[in-house]
Amino acid sequence: MNYKRIFKQQNIYWISQIYGWLIYVVLMGLLNQLNGAELDQRLLFNLLVTFVLGISISHAYRELIIKKDWLRFPLIRLIPLVLFTSICLGTFFFIIHTIISDVLIAGLDYQLDWIDVIRNIINQTVIFMLWSSLYFLFHFVQNYKKEEIKNLKWQAAKYEIELNKIKSQLNPHFIFNSMNSIRALVEEDPKLAKDAITRLSNILRGSLMLGKKEVITLSEEMQLVQDYLLLEKTRFEERLEVNYSIDENCYDWLVPPLMIQTLAENGIKHGISKLTKGGRIDISARVVDEMLHIKIINSGIYDELQRVETGFGLANTKQRLSLLYGSKAVFNIININKEVEVTVLLPAEIIEFRNDESTDN
Repeated sequence: MNYKRIFKQQNIYWISQIYGWLIYVVLMGLLNQLNGAELDQRLLFNLLVTFVLGISISHAYRELIIKKDWLRFPLIRLIPLVLFTSICLGTFFFIIHTIISDVLIAGLDYQLDWIDVIRNIINQTVIFMLWSSLYFLFHFVQNYKKEEIKNLKWQAAKYEIELNKIKSQLNPHFIFNSMNSIRALVEEDPKLAKDAITRLSNILRGSLMLGKKEVITLSEEMQLVQDYLLLEKTRFEERLEVNYSIDENCYDWLVPPLMIQTLAENGIKHGISKLTKGGRIDISARVVDEMLHIKIINSGIYDELQRVETGFGLANTKQRLSLLYGSKAVFNIININKEVEVTVLLPAEIIEFRNDESTDN
């Protein structure tokens, strides 16, 4: 329980109570003076009684609301309940006020005017209805914010679980495909296979460390990509051509770990590896209008109906971008002149949820 927040809410309540009834009493005093009444001891006493009774009865009313848990009642049930209670409180206020400020002073000379009685009861009923409206409105806004925070917490937890699940599956996927590349070299060229194993060890060391993060710098990502493509070039030799075009101001930009590597791997596996003469893969990055534009072009043809055997690749990338950036990120893939062009646009910041604790008043 957040006692500091409860104490703050209590302060707000009592400040509102005191200043609210004080304003009401001051307005009543001004209205009485405008109607010709003198600001004598009797009028001041009546105003003092009104102030004390107003705070006391409304506070008791608040205790009743909390005890009976009216704040959880539906509106259709709450409206008639508040109306009936306001009438009862207005009547009770008038009776006590009359006994203290009129009967005790005037004694047996006090004359009861029923028209004045009804008018005063109606006035006090309206005051308590106004008090009720402000009190329930304040808590309605608070509860609305509380529910909104709960929804944000739920969404943040959901996104974190999904993102961690995806990230936990990326490394086995990456290892599986890299080992396949090395296996093809073992009998063909043991020396190259040994170099490839050393290179894979470096890649795995980096990917295991960086894979724990939600985002990494483009410089770190490109180091992994270059190591991976060098590993693949060992297997494909002259059948694989790699070109880079990265602007200097892009290297500090934050990107999802292994995203570009996954797209490059997808281009080789489903594009270049299926071409007899092989092909090329071009990777470029630049910043335009405060968005990082990443473009990956590989030889081959993108078949939208083709099912990725591992279950990852493009679908995985789209899901990660959605979880990290929402609708702000852009992912597009098209065929151009027997080449596949993948474009990714990333904003500078990922989605963040800041959760505040909330308590009932």
